[in-house]
Amino acid sequence: MDKYLNPLIKKFKENKDAGIAVGQKKYMKSKFEFLGLKTPVRKKILKEHFKTYGKPEKTKMNDYIKFLWNLPEREFQYTAVNLYENIAKQFVEEDISILEYMIENKSWWDSVDSIVRLEKTYFQKFPKLIPVHTERWINSDNFWFQRSALLFQLNFRDKMDKELMFRYILKVNDSDKFFVQKAIGWILRQYSKFNPEEVIEFVNTTKLAPLSKREALKIINK
Repeated sequence: MDKYLNPLIKKFKENKDAGIAVGQKKYMKSKFEFLGLKTPVRKKILKEHFKTYGKPEKTKMNDYIKFLWNLPEREFQYTAVNLYENIAKQFVEEDISILEYMIENKSWWDSVDSIVRLEKTYFQKFPKLIPVHTERWINSDNFWFQRSALLFQLNFRDKMDKELMFRYILKVNDSDKFFVQKAIGWILRQYSKFNPEEVIEFVNTTKLAPLSKREALKIINK
């Protein structure tokens, strides 16, 4: 095992808590195993690891991601995302492949939604690639890619490309997938912070699932 990851993995396992793990596994509908590390504990261990071993080398990062992604406990997938967040400014164009690997493998809302933060950094660095990749995602048969295409702008604030957002919503607004319907509402709700009138008009003139409408109007209807 790599000398950089080995002490981190060892430290995680030394701090595992079977009692907490039971609750975490239940919360995630028994889809994944857990060590039982709460987020503050996990992040503290990672912070201490950085102090001792430094940030990961970019040249090894994609191998680290795949190694951690294939470990059974869910905390390792969370940590893979956290590791990349610390060097995400070093993204190169080809790194879209590792983002897609993370979206496609061991997919669930917790991992897919955390990768949104990495997508923001990647696409802000390579804005010309936004339509290249997100168009593939929204047209994919994989609803996790569709969710990613809807949510990659989640943290763009008032810099969101509203035309792209509306167009992508219209491509999948007839989806029966809960996580797609939820994502539609979520991105509209986020946009409503900056342009509530447009969201109201879009919701009133577009056939959306009840869940999407509810989520979209949450802030407006407060």
